[in-house]
Amino acid sequence: APAAAATRPSVPVVVCPTTFAILPAPKPATLPASRPVAVPASVARRATLYSDNQASMQLLAPRGWHCMAQFGADGSGGVLVFPPTATPTGGILSPKGIQQAVVGGQTSVCVGCTLGQACPLFAQAARAYARTFKLHCSRPTAEFVHPLTTTVVGFTDPPGVKGDGTLSGGRFPSYGVMTYNPKSQSGSWLMTCTLAPTNRPLCAAGLGLFARWYGTN
Repeated sequence: APAAAATRPSVPVVVCPTTFAILPAPKPATLPASRPVAVPASVARRATLYSDNQASMQLLAPRGWHCMAQFGADGSGGVLVFPPTATPTGGILSPKGIQQAVVGGQTSVCVGCTLGQACPLFAQAARAYARTFKLHCSRPTAEFVHPLTTTVVGFTDPPGVKGDGTLSGGRFPSYGVMTYNPKSQSGSWLMTCTLAPTNRPLCAAGLGLFARWYGTN
């Protein structure tokens, strides 16, 4: 859940190395060196906003970490933030070889990707997925889900539970928010914060920002 007591301190902005499937790649946008955000000051002192070079997605994550961003030809993609001692393999949205990360992704105009991502948490998406692809989806009973709005759902995957959170099923809990709006052309957006328990306040603050910034897309 979003942090209750929040001010608007400024946090640094880091532009992640960003790759695109289309050529020529878009010209990098000019981003500010910092940005005021509605988070507790205690969190802001330990956090950074990590952004792709178009500023299409920004994630709050621990300060001093590394990041990368990647987008496909259909516009889908996202941002991966990981510890400086880690070397992730695999895709941006399905990293391997790491235990902690903050990951954000969006499915863009890919209808099948949108329904496939959203169907475990949104009944309307599940019905559309079954109707379109004759397939059904499910989620583990131990995954805790709490709707935030009609288009945004929060969830928690406890340690050892492989659910909708990226890197869920490992030693750390995965906290996440997911969006789904059947009238939107922006697809389903998902942020997962899988960090050690000491970083739970940072996860809460980051997920709250993500829900407010992208929950109406």
